[in-house]
Amino acid sequence: MAIFAIGLMSGTSLDGIDGALIQISGTPDSPSIQTLKTLACPYPESLRQRLLVVAEGTPIPVAEISALHRDVALAFSDSALELLVGFPEACTVIGSHGQTVHHQPPGKEIGHTFQLGHGAIIAAKTGITTVSDFRSRDMAYGGQGAPLVPFFDALLLRDPHHPRCIQNLGGIGNVTFLGSEKVLAFDTGPANLLIDGAMRLLYDQPFDQGGQIALSGTVDSELLERWLLDPYFTKHPPKSTGREYFGYARAEIFCQEAAHLTPAARIATLSELTVQSLVRAYEDFLPVMPKEIFLSGGGAHNQYFIQRLTALLAPAKVDTTASLGVDVDFKEAIAFAVLGWLRLHNRPTNFPSATGASKHVLLGDVHSDSLDPHS
Repeated sequence: MAIFAIGLMSGTSLDGIDGALIQISGTPDSPSIQTLKTLACPYPESLRQRLLVVAEGTPIPVAEISALHRDVALAFSDSALELLVGFPEACTVIGSHGQTVHHQPPGKEIGHTFQLGHGAIIAAKTGITTVSDFRSRDMAYGGQGAPLVPFFDALLLRDPHHPRCIQNLGGIGNVTFLGSEKVLAFDTGPANLLIDGAMRLLYDQPFDQGGQIALSGTVDSELLERWLLDPYFTKHPPKSTGREYFGYARAEIFCQEAAHLTPAARIATLSELTVQSLVRAYEDFLPVMPKEIFLSGGGAHNQYFIQRLTALLAPAKVDTTASLGVDVDFKEAIAFAVLGWLRLHNRPTNFPSATGASKHVLLGDVHSDSLDPHS
């Protein structure tokens, strides 16, 4: 029996909320999905600025954190309700990733993470069972709590005949390697985040549209190699990172160190940093090089990325997830719809081989306004 599910996601770029309404049929072991509607809802600028202050590490009163937890949930609720316009059928579940404002991977101690957007509020405002806080339980068992989408990738995008990579290029880059053996996944490093920060500083623009500025600039090889010495790039998986490490503060440092370069050269050098860190991660950490790489996220539209990855990863084919039937811009929202549905079936959806957790666990807390304690 087919059901309707919604996935809601906001990434490290803090652009706004990506939402997807999908239909799921089949079983948890062999599902089939159809995307019915997607939408991108930009955050109101006032809300985005409040979130940016928190995500960049500025100390703020706990009352503001609490208010943001509510306000993000209300914005997510509005997105869910907008997705349902024109679809009178009942929706079974919302899988809401929320907005990450802090993510501390484990070191000597268990890591910790916080995603704003309380699932209880979303459930109350929409009347739909909502699954939220997907990262915490994996981290409680020693995992990175990231990446979260490899289970979706393995379930729906694997090719049984040869290895492939599903590479997301959002604010942060993350890869899922799908081979014949265990699934491997980790954050490769910055994708768009440093570039976006530099674009705001140098051009007063939110991002490099299509990679056109990077294509017009010249890479400074010496500065690039110095930035590639960052210890994150040589750290072995499991590993994850975020705005805390590769945020706008680091973009400002880079722009200062590269003050002798033209603005276009600075954007080109940061873009090449994304490309080189990704390629070197494949060479250093994957068991074999993939035959195919499928890109998603905003970076899948960046022609600089596509041209350079195609050249450096040959003979592997570089394509986008659109060729696999998954919308490039809404892949993660679609994935969280599926992860929310799987949570209602009590299916563990983390991969200890990817996150480093000590066991398979259920991801996400379930919120419902039903009086039935088992719903």
